[in-house]
Amino acid sequence: MKTVRRAVAAAVAAGLLAACGSGGADDKAGNGASGGSSPSAGASPKPSVKAPEGFDTTKGWYASLDWLPEERVSSRPPVEAVPEAGVVAFLQRKGGSYVVEARDAVTGKLRWSSAQWQPPAPEDGEDEDVVPQLLVVNEDGREYVALWAYGKGKGEAASGAETSGDEESKVVSFVFYPADSSGKDVAPVRTVAIPADADKSGVTVDAGGNGVAVRWLRPMHAAPDSATIDISENRVQTYAEGKVELPPVCAGEGRDSCSSGEVAGLSPDGPVVALDTGGFGVGGVWLSRDAVPPGTNSAAPGDRVWQILGGHVIASWNPPKGVAGWGATAVMAVHDLKSGKLKTSLRCDTEAGPAYGLFKPVLSPNGRYAVAGTLAVDFERDQAHCLDDQAAAPVQLVSVGDDGIAYGYQKADSPSGYVPVAVPLDTGKAQALPKDAEIPFLSLQEAGGFELPGDGPGKQFVFHPRR
Repeated sequence: MKTVRRAVAAAVAAGLLAACGSGGADDKAGNGASGGSSPSAGASPKPSVKAPEGFDTTKGWYASLDWLPEERVSSRPPVEAVPEAGVVAFLQRKGGSYVVEARDAVTGKLRWSSAQWQPPAPEDGEDEDVVPQLLVVNEDGREYVALWAYGKGKGEAASGAETSGDEESKVVSFVFYPADSSGKDVAPVRTVAIPADADKSGVTVDAGGNGVAVRWLRPMHAAPDSATIDISENRVQTYAEGKVELPPVCAGEGRDSCSSGEVAGLSPDGPVVALDTGGFGVGGVWLSRDAVPPGTNSAAPGDRVWQILGGHVIASWNPPKGVAGWGATAVMAVHDLKSGKLKTSLRCDTEAGPAYGLFKPVLSPNGRYAVAGTLAVDFERDQAHCLDDQAAAPVQLVSVGDDGIAYGYQKADSPSGYVPVAVPLDTGKAQALPKDAEIPFLSLQEAGGFELPGDGPGKQFVFHPRR
């Protein structure tokens, strides 16, 4: 989405970038380029942004994704924070292949870069190359950086066996790299290819919880197939539509009550199963119906998994009257991932607020806080805030730091339709920032990542340390 915010600052940003130069900056920082025509990162001199006061704009480093086509700049960039390793992971293109580039979050120095990976081929009738997506995974306390893509190919499953069928079969392909790697041309520690006959838009991948959950919707089917990837055990478990059950919900209540469902994520004790008819839990461990939040419709609770973040499940429940998402505001509840215990709940319209491409559920680096749309949670205090109506102006949250300060955008009577805000999560009250301020779209323990305004192909970023 091209915004006025981009347009107003485009010339300024272009001038700053030109002042930095297109060559040599990366070498001065002790970094190697990723194989493109120009360095992908550099140290001072650097462009900067008008950041919130918690960031030191006199220091920092910048990076770019010069290969990104113009039609993709409106979406969230393929850049991810890897908090425990203290790096920022970038997706870089090298010819027809892709690499992960992991840079120190404070200095920008290249910690490691992956070997080139060729994603699956496009589906029939598609001319554009398949562009993989970045994913940060935490499994059993270890971080991985992954690339994944859906297309036509033949790869190696987690069991070590090749996928069935010929090279034209449709697969969801993954490569996993340890986040604490070092050096160049790092080989993946795991390669996975899951056969999946689906439309491209029907494939979703989540790394919430303890591993990776994959879901895909086959043509002419109403419910998805799903799979889980156990990276350390080198194992893939698939669950066909109609074969996902959640005892004892399914026992003695008729097959129709559990005729379809999916795996929403992984807990330390097994997959989190979400049934299409409502209800979720970990088989043999806990069930959502044993932890019903107050203020819900007991006759039609409508309990559904919304997000899994860290060690918690964020779920949507029906309010006393109406159905969530159909003219009624849902009750959003936070459940402990291991025990299913209800931690906190409140009514919240998570779809309110200005539309913006950077929004996605995220954790603070230390895992204490989470933001997801208009919802903000302090897991340590079992406290949540909903910013769907801050003086009749909803807020959509983008990032949150270990200091408990979240950043986002609030609907406003302005050319862009929104203004930047900071939200301390001890109060949950939005505080307006200057209209020309940039907010961090990435939050790390010692730095914040900012997108430089601009139009056209490519994206540029600057990373400023916290004060």
